[in-house]
Amino acid sequence: MNYKNKILAFVVPTFFSCFFILLFFVTAHAASLSVSPASTRVSVGNIVSVKVVVGTEGKSINNVDTVILFPVDLLEVVSIGKTSSIFPLWVEEPHFSNIDGRVVLNGGVPNPGFTGSTGEVVTIKFKAKKQGTASIVFSDSAVRENNGLGTDILTSKLIGTVQIDPTQQLEVPVTAVGVLPVKPTIKSSSHPDSGSWYSNSSASFSWVVPNGVIALQTLLGKNAESIPTILYDNSVSQRTVSNLSDGVHYFHLRYQNGSGWGQTAHQKIQVDTTPPENFSTYVKRVGVMDVVVLDAFDKLSGIDYYEIKVDDRAKFVVDTDSVVGGGYTLPVENRGDHTVFVTAYDMAGNSAQSATTYTSGEILAPTFHTNPNQVGVNENFVVRGSSFYPLTDVVVSIEFGNKGVETYATQTLEDGSFSLSASGFDRSGVAKVWVQFALQDGVVSPISEIVTMTVNDSPFVETTKLIIFALTALILILILIIGLLIVAYLGWHKFAGLEEKISRDLKVTAGGIHESLSTFKIELNKQLAVIERARIDRELNQKEEEVFRQLRKNIDNIDEFIEKKLKKITKS
Repeated sequence: MNYKNKILAFVVPTFFSCFFILLFFVTAHAASLSVSPASTRVSVGNIVSVKVVVGTEGKSINNVDTVILFPVDLLEVVSIGKTSSIFPLWVEEPHFSNIDGRVVLNGGVPNPGFTGSTGEVVTIKFKAKKQGTASIVFSDSAVRENNGLGTDILTSKLIGTVQIDPTQQLEVPVTAVGVLPVKPTIKSSSHPDSGSWYSNSSASFSWVVPNGVIALQTLLGKNAESIPTILYDNSVSQRTVSNLSDGVHYFHLRYQNGSGWGQTAHQKIQVDTTPPENFSTYVKRVGVMDVVVLDAFDKLSGIDYYEIKVDDRAKFVVDTDSVVGGGYTLPVENRGDHTVFVTAYDMAGNSAQSATTYTSGEILAPTFHTNPNQVGVNENFVVRGSSFYPLTDVVVSIEFGNKGVETYATQTLEDGSFSLSASGFDRSGVAKVWVQFALQDGVVSPISEIVTMTVNDSPFVETTKLIIFALTALILILILIIGLLIVAYLGWHKFAGLEEKISRDLKVTAGGIHESLSTFKIELNKQLAVIERARIDRELNQKEEEVFRQLRKNIDNIDEFIEKKLKKITKS
């Protein structure tokens, strides 16, 4: 019993371990079947082409065996093409049934097999029968690995859809009896603009056949004025041509009625499936800037634009008009090594890529000055500077008193210069100003030299202070004079003979002082009148208003003081 338990204890875990290991390897490399395009549109009566595609997820395969189902009320198979198929061998020829709605495929490829993500099995052309949504579904299917065992590694079968729109009610041209057919109008859904390049090597053309047309001729070639020669009956209203070579092609079409052949229409298409030639990227230093050389070449459609990426930053697009002298100035980066990736796209959307490493130099700090460097309270000023970096964000920082640092933003011009008008300060003091560049996210320049700027009181405040100072000094002098007179009067009072004379002199002196003070008061009032008019022209700030009130009060106090002292002297 113990022996059997030991066997089970060994066999069961081993079995499940092998099972999960096998499951891992099977699912890790799964194959898929899909339809390309996965979703497409077509109108009733028109033809649509879809590709059956196999993806091997890194495994090598040698066979695809599948049954494809489609709704017979909406679609019918016109043909199955295997010209571009990855399978040169077929267990049975691809076939279909428009009664059962089935397409049967069973193709193979010899050693070393096929490995890839978009291997074309066949191309199926469907004709749309009526409006609706048709699903193309993989039924009984297998994708066999090229491992000698024919292991089925298919794990994904993707459904394709065809949206069928109603037939557009186009006005059908009518040709009068005895008149040649009208010149056809050709449209291309794959290459709609005759002046543009396309990387699609399959071209689809369509037209409307007028009443009375009994036949038509088409031709696709390189000559712009060829006469078509391939004859069709009047039931043909579209044609698709695959595997076109690169270059300019012309599709030609003309109609025939009972009177003969009409004029030929020519539709130009341009095909370029070849990417630009391989190119090398390098970066050169021009002044303080890094310039990437952009000289990719495409001999057919030409270079349309470049896509550039530096390190792990976001990509940006540079059109050929922005390439100056064969190069483009890169955004400024922090000093050190960087990698630039350049992808060149031609006019058809084909691309080629190159990359290189370069070393970016030191970022230079801005230089600037303030104008003026001494300003009055509430007086605006300008910060002007220059740099080597055009169209770059500039951050101006100003520190004043205990208000902290305030920042202002502007941008350099094409020549690298910049200017910023800043509002004034509400009081006197000293301001500190400095500038820094913000070149891009995470890249800033060193800060500039710090410039100090003196903020002075306004001329009004300065003048008022001088008046107050002069008035105060005058008051002190007058008090001193009056004090001396009083002392002299008291000292000489004991001399009777002089008493009357001193009294008379004091009165004369007091009168002179009173007259002088009156004159000075008149002048002060004139100055105050000027200030009063200034108050009418503009509103004084709080500090100026406070000085004005104090000045008026001091004048009134002085007047009262002098009158009182003089009366006392004259009475003595």
